[in-house]
Amino acid sequence: MAEPLLSSALSPPSEAPALSGPRRALLLFMVQGLPLLGLGYGVWLFVREGIRALDVGLLVGMYLLTMTGIELGFHRYYAHRTFETTRLIRALLLILGSMAGQGSALLWSGVHRWHHAHTDVPGDLHSPTLGRHGVWQRVRGFLWAQFLWYLDSPAVVKFSRFLERHRSAPEAALSAPEDNQECRLARTMPDLLRDQGLLRLNQRYGLWVLLGLVLPAVVGGLATGSWEGAWRGLVWGGFVRFSLVQQASFAINSVTHTLGTRPVSTRDDSRNNAVMAVLTLGAGWHNNHHAFPGSAFTDFRWWQVDASGLMIRVLARLGLAWDVRKPSPEALAMRART
Repeated sequence: MAEPLLSSALSPPSEAPALSGPRRALLLFMVQGLPLLGLGYGVWLFVREGIRALDVGLLVGMYLLTMTGIELGFHRYYAHRTFETTRLIRALLLILGSMAGQGSALLWSGVHRWHHAHTDVPGDLHSPTLGRHGVWQRVRGFLWAQFLWYLDSPAVVKFSRFLERHRSAPEAALSAPEDNQECRLARTMPDLLRDQGLLRLNQRYGLWVLLGLVLPAVVGGLATGSWEGAWRGLVWGGFVRFSLVQQASFAINSVTHTLGTRPVSTRDDSRNNAVMAVLTLGAGWHNNHHAFPGSAFTDFRWWQVDASGLMIRVLARLGLAWDVRKPSPEALAMRART
């Protein structure tokens, strides 16, 4: 299968109408404020009452499930189509990724394909290094890529309505004459827009986010037979998990374009970072990924831990994944820095 991302599909974006002050404030509160409040409450609860084994289990379990949805589902399957799998697994990965609350599968994939078309050059939506020189400017770029970049991307709040308008006629979205961010994102993913089943699941994004909060509360309540257990499940498996997964994923924008090693030759500032690789189930081998974005695996050395790649290998062994893409040894050798 050919890599769906074509750099010719995107030229550097023209100036998009900025979100108004109140809308920017509301978006910032929804994306960063609420999750950080939830994390803060979890810290307060930990100091006051400690943490229980069930709390840890729900936190870790929900973190792994939703991070799998982001890295294995949104990233390696939907954004890059590095392998094929069954319809049931595709749906499960979409739901798990949506439960992370980072935007719908199509919005996430469109932004990511856009990023690969313009990595660290004009047009990149969240580069921490583009046009920034000196220590203070680099610090500002890091914080912007981690916490604020979406405030300058109106499509983030408009894309769901755009898809709804064109859901019955995706070709109209792909051929629309407008030159706004929504249309540009749509043009990066004709393969996804033409999948009606995917569109139906994608447009239920709010339901899947809610499921990511309700599920640990239900498990906590049933496991303890109490409302307190349900509340603690919501706090640890819902609120705290939500914030931690969000910040770990956003750190791919900031940390892995500023801190780490560059063993593979690329035209951007992508870097490998072992800590981020563990936290994101393999995405932290970011220099590897940018060198070969169509690869289902990011572990190019025996010691590089790529949990998502391991899951793909298991699925392939079970006959549940096929057309798994990876670079040849010759291609790896040609791109290695000497």
